[in-house]
Amino acid sequence: MKQRNMIPELISDLTRTEKVEIYLKRKKITFTDIGKAIGVSRGSVHNMLYGKHVSSYRHAQLLAAGLPEVLLPPARDIAPGPKPKNRALAEDSDPNSVEQAA
Repeated sequence: MKQRNMIPELISDLTRTEKVEIYLKRKKITFTDIGKAIGVSRGSVHNMLYGKHVSSYRHAQLLAAGLPEVLLPPARDIAPGPKPKNRALAEDSDPNSVEQAA
């Protein structure tokens, strides 16, 4: 079996997280440096940069810290607390049936 070349040929083939890694290495910036700039731990910075989305507040802070917007995950504010249940699931279940744990 032939081994696949894992290095993309074009920069456009890189994922956002791969671009983040390259940018940070070239600029010699660490998660700790970014964390100090915005007042969070390096682990929090890692979670923000490698997550699917980040709060709009943190997104603005990361931009102010000098990170290019193209490298950041989309800003998305999610309301805290329990999420609404899916009505379709609630209608399928029988409210009169009670399951007991053994």
